[in-house]
Amino acid sequence: MKRLLVLGVAATLMPLSIASADLYIIANKDLPAAQLDKSDIAAIYLLKKKHWENGEDIMPINLPAQADARARFTAEIFDSTPDKLGSYWDKMLFKGETPPVTQNSEQAVILFVERIKGAIGYVETKPQSPQIKILQQFSSK
Repeated sequence: MKRLLVLGVAATLMPLSIASADLYIIANKDLPAAQLDKSDIAAIYLLKKKHWENGEDIMPINLPAQADARARFTAEIFDSTPDKLGSYWDKMLFKGETPPVTQNSEQAVILFVERIKGAIGYVETKPQSPQIKILQQFSSK
């Protein structure tokens, strides 16, 4: 009985620990920018800003639409949901613009950003790689 109580408490606390993770906006360490604000990040992910200050192409990376980190990113940056943002991309696709590249996991985002100089992504797990720079951090509310 005591074991079931402990498991029940652990199960109810688990979503809280997931929800309390920070959100990190990351880029390759060679990127000249040191920090970005929400409006810059939004412009990048809406493909309104396509080049870094040094002229290099920006390559924004998304997680899958069903990922918790993507829902959090969309809420934090756009005050919206992935579904509503999907409507924006439906219109943009009609105009010939393709949405940001999607990677299947946070580890894939980190590996991509490590290897591609102009890439920018977001993760909930703080990257430990010396090839990654954190441009912005959002703490859970």
